[in-house]
Formats: sequence, C-alpha cells, structure tokens
Amino acid sequence: MKIKPPEPKRWIHPTLLVDMDFFCYRAAQAAEDELEFSSDLTVIVGDHLRGRRIVRQSLKDFEERFESNDFILFWTDTKNFRKDIDPTYKGNRTKRKPAGYLKLKRWCMDTWKSVMMPGLEADDALGIAATKGDISNFVLISPDKDLEQIPCRIFNLKNEFTQTPEEAEFKLYFQCLTGDSVDGFSGAPGIGPKRATAVLSNCEGDYWRAVVDTFEKCGLSEADALRNLRLARILQVQDWDAKKQQPILFTP
Repeated sequence: MKIKPPEPKRWIHPTLLVDMDFFCYRAAQAAEDELEFSSDLTVIVGDHLRGRRIVRQSLKDFEERFESNDFILFWTDTKNFRKDIDPTYKGNRTKRKPAGYLKLKRWCMDTWKSVMMPGLEADDALGIAATKGDISNFVLISPDKDLEQIPCRIFNLKNEFTQTPEEAEFKLYFQCLTGDSVDGFSGAPGIGPKRATAVLSNCEGDYWRAVVDTFEKCGLSEADALRNLRLARILQVQDWDAKKQQPILFTP
C-alpha cells in the first residue's frame, strides 16, 4: 500500500485591518514643515509626497511582516454615536490636524480599500471586522490600547499577540472603572489602575456587579456605571445592527 506524503502546511495570509486614523495622522505630522517667507511671516505646510512615502513604507513593513498585501484601512466617521451618550465625549480634543492631513486621507482612501461606518470611530469598525469569523483570518494593527478589548490577533507596533475573550472582557471593565483621559471621560472617583485591577481580580468573574458596587461606594449610580461602560466599549460584530446601520448599545 502506497502511503501519500503529508501535504505541505498551507500558510494563512491574513487580512490586515489597519487603524488608518493613526497612521495617516502620524505620516501627515512627520511631513509637516515650517517655512519662513520673511522675518515677519512663517507658514506651516504639508509635504504631500513625503506623507505618501511614509504611508507606503508603513504598509510595506506590515506586508513583509505578515506576508500579506490584503489591506483594509479603517477611518472614523464625522459623526460619533458616543456623543449621544455623553455630549462631552472627546471634548478635550482641540489640537488641530497636521497640515495636509485631509488631502493625504483622501489619497489613502482612493488607493486602498477603506471602511468608514456611519456614526462610528475607526476603533469600532475595526472591532466589528475583527470579530467576524475565524480570528486567524485577520490581524488588527494599531497601537491603541482600547483595541485590547477585542478578542483577536493584534499587532500594537511593539508586540504581536492574540487577545483571549477573557482578557478582552477584563480590559473593558478595567477601562470602565478607570475612565480614559485621552477620550475625555472619567472613571469612578479615586479608582486608578491598581485599585481597578484589585477590584476585578477579586470579584470571581462578576465584573459588572463589582463595577456597580464600586461606583455606588463612590457616591455614583448604576446608571453612571452603564454610561461609562458604553463609552468605553469598543464595538464587536454583535453590537452592530447591519440592517439599520446603527450600534446596539451594550447592556451587561
């Protein structure tokens, strides 16, 4: 009886899901210059060709690392559903975009497959895409710590890892307790990373009850905790109503 040799291993070339808000901003910022026209006049300009080169190099680096040129770029919509939950969300962000950012963004969207979902941030669109089907088919590429809430394969520019559902859930409730100064919402008063970790590590997995108890001990309510949870949560595929094209607000 002739035995067939084993088939060679078939490598999966994953689809690379890229947080392009970050990479486009970084490229435009690096391509920004000051020009002095006179002793009284200095202007800020964006070198569009340099910005393009930086973007291309970033994507080439990812292509070589993961042996895949299957990119999808993700962008934030102009409307944000979290503003309906809390009008002050990200109200602390007043810094201007780098010169040439919008032009570079348009070029990126014309050059590669891009996704911008109505009312969503790029993080949410990434989370929805990454939780569709087998996680081995995707790599989520972003340095944003919020995306550690997504149970998938992640490259944060320093490390590559697969986030388990248990680790992802912990990150969500941790963020709810501590808040996020970058996104402009506070957590439970007096609860920093160490206390949040202790609270969640000693609750036998009932994270929501532990969060509510902590908020109430701080003089706040369950409604306050729920608002924070909904601000903190990065959407996954089950949080999106594809027919109505709107998020399904998370309820623990």
